[in-house]
Amino acid sequence: MDKRFIRAISMGSALLALALGSVIIVTPTAAAAKWWADYFDNATLSGGPVLSRYDDASGVGINFNWGHGSPDSAIPNDNFSVRWMRDDVWFDGGTHRFTVVSDDGVRVWVGDQLVVDEWHDRSPSVIYVDRYIAAGTYRVQIEYYEHQGGALIGVGWERVVGGETWRGEYYGNRKLEGSPALMRDDNAIDFAWGTASPDPAVPADNFSVRWTRSVGFAAGTYRFFTSTDDGVRLFVDGNLLIDKWYDQKLPNTHTGDVYLAAGQHTVVVEYYEHGDQAHAHVWWKKGDGYTGWHGEYFDNPDLVGGPVLDREDAEVNFDWGVEPPVSWMPDDNFSVRWTRTVNFTAGYYRISVRADDGFRLWLDDGLLIDKWGDMDYELHYVDRIYLQGLHQIKLEYYEHTGLARVRLWWETAAALPATAVPPAPPGTLPVDEDDPWETSYFDNPDLKGEPVFTRIEKVIDHNWGWDSPGEGVPPDGFSARWTQPIYFEAGGYRFTTYSDDGIRLWVDGRLLIDSWQPMRGYRNATIWLSEGVHAVKVEYFEGTGTARVHVLWERLGP
Repeated sequence: MDKRFIRAISMGSALLALALGSVIIVTPTAAAAKWWADYFDNATLSGGPVLSRYDDASGVGINFNWGHGSPDSAIPNDNFSVRWMRDDVWFDGGTHRFTVVSDDGVRVWVGDQLVVDEWHDRSPSVIYVDRYIAAGTYRVQIEYYEHQGGALIGVGWERVVGGETWRGEYYGNRKLEGSPALMRDDNAIDFAWGTASPDPAVPADNFSVRWTRSVGFAAGTYRFFTSTDDGVRLFVDGNLLIDKWYDQKLPNTHTGDVYLAAGQHTVVVEYYEHGDQAHAHVWWKKGDGYTGWHGEYFDNPDLVGGPVLDREDAEVNFDWGVEPPVSWMPDDNFSVRWTRTVNFTAGYYRISVRADDGFRLWLDDGLLIDKWGDMDYELHYVDRIYLQGLHQIKLEYYEHTGLARVRLWWETAAALPATAVPPAPPGTLPVDEDDPWETSYFDNPDLKGEPVFTRIEKVIDHNWGWDSPGEGVPPDGFSARWTQPIYFEAGGYRFTTYSDDGIRLWVDGRLLIDSWQPMRGYRNATIWLSEGVHAVKVEYFEGTGTARVHVLWERLGP
């Protein structure tokens, strides 16, 4: 069989290169070892072996290219088979990517798990298989048969670093033909290359890509989406779900629905670019939505890459102990992101998290608690947050080693002690009418130039909706600045803002709240103040849509 040159492939620490006369698998993370090999003079591993020996391995796997020859004089050039075994192969817990090239059939076992099953005549193209392997020592068994023509076998593996990703094969033509010009890992299929190329190895026009990935799903119906310029096909477990293999321009969105049983499923996306603009976007969501928590589980502690499990959780209250969340995830060094929109009854709340190990908690994209470090099931909370209506809560969590436990909950805040100053009602400030806010409005969102409108305001409590704040101020694309010296008793204070859009708040020149971006939601910060007068400054900008800004604070006690 003709052996065409296949471009070198970079895959993390491994490098697989296939050339006309050789196969090279280099993995510097593993030392050389020996495999026990049984060679058979038939293609079915039948009867007793005609040759048994130890074969050296330069790395973790098998690496032979006999061409049109034979492994040994006792073996025919065609119609032979081999079984290699090792009992001492150590795997770190996590997802491993197996890289295989063979001419012809190949099977690979890790323990009792059949990882690769390509027991048929095949040309020497490269395949990738991702499997979760729990930490431990395993017997690895590789079986191979040669039918006729060239004889070649290469098997290697490595732990996927940086999370589950899409394996992208980029071709220098529109038909996914021949050998890839580039192979790489892509965290997401979300590209807007425009008139540029994905990589110098790939032309800007007339190229194609095949992305492959294994993803864990909870049982349910899922809707897959594609939006591309030009053609696209999407397969789930080998079934063609979206078939739009023709030239097209954005905007376009195509969908396909499929019911998936709980577990891992293989998603393959094929794409081609003809000319002009190049765009490729693929995503999915649960068909009936998420009424509970949307949980995205990652096989690394950094929420990197795509999730290996996407499911709905009724609550965030887990004690996995030393076990993984699901069988194909690692029991250590994993992470989870939960999101949910909650309808709150008006009032003040305490939001609490207890975790082993680190977590980060957001409310409406504002970071409330940041404890991204190893902990032994510590309790942390934010008290007296005023909430009303719909708000999004997001919790990110990682497990390092040992026990894995995390819980999130909220409750109505208890009444303040009689000695404390009660919190101001939402949208107001405890101000003295003799010390109002000096307010300047600008006709741009950057506080540039001279203000077009100034006035004195008693409180920062505005809901302009679609209207303008005043004469000369546009309803969109404006900004404002409030300043005031205010007397505070000594103690701790929590400043809270609600805005649509960006906001900044300073006390004595110290920037406490910095969210200068299009947004809608709460931000807060806590500071200890000595008794006396302190300078407070608030800046705000409105982008488009409705305009709102509210500022309040409360004394937490001495």
